[in-house]
Amino acid sequence: MSQIPSDIGPAPKLEWVPVGLIDVDHNYQREADGKRVKQILAAFRWDHFGAVVLAPAEDGRFRVTDGQHRVAAAQLHPAVDRVPALIISTSSMEAEAENFLVINRARKAVSTVETYWAGITAGDPHFIRIRDVLEKAGCEVVAGAGAYKPGHTNAISALDRSIKNFGEAATVAALKALRRAYPDDAKALRGTLITALARLVRNNDRLDQDRLARVLAGLSFAAMTAHAEGFRKLSGGSAETALAKTISEVYNKGLSTNTIYFGAAA
Repeated sequence: MSQIPSDIGPAPKLEWVPVGLIDVDHNYQREADGKRVKQILAAFRWDHFGAVVLAPAEDGRFRVTDGQHRVAAAQLHPAVDRVPALIISTSSMEAEAENFLVINRARKAVSTVETYWAGITAGDPHFIRIRDVLEKAGCEVVAGAGAYKPGHTNAISALDRSIKNFGEAATVAALKALRRAYPDDAKALRGTLITALARLVRNNDRLDQDRLARVLAGLSFAAMTAHAEGFRKLSGGSAETALAKTISEVYNKGLSTNTIYFGAAA
């Protein structure tokens, strides 16, 4: 407890500040991301807004230390004329910039897994769709870091792409194939494998699911990626394409009919 600082500085004031009095100091702040501002504006709600952090400037104005995208959205909203703000006491622009760095360095990025579980709790249809696809395959998203078990995955973004590009049925089939091939592997449901397999399922009506599971079971992920890297060196392309080529080549070995092809990416 002796390491806890006793000098914690002056307490900030909590005020509602007119948006027309707020500026951004581009000496230390990056340019606002217009796309992010539009996203905030389109979904503007006070219970999602929080308080921005401002520093007093000259002539009764304020400079943003944290929350410039929210401020920019508020300045564009016709029903918003002021925002809740913590007014901090700083001695100089250098002190403001230091405060900006401390806030942003300390901020923990929200992981895709955390976003997924928050979305499920909120009833977001985007994440509900991913959950339903996983459930059809007897799989689920990991509860948190270090909580992997067979049938668990953290490949939220890959699942989203797979569903959009290849459809729910192909994604379910890909997940089932991986579960059959690697029933005891807690890390089997990798994103590139899911998308590569869903691509093969979508592009090959005659694909034999039993043969696919046997082919996968005979290959380690290390062997597949090494083979796929050889394809990439020769012809380029994405990791998904290289894995789809690798799996289709091994699947086709010894077949004279009903061979499969890696096909289009989307």
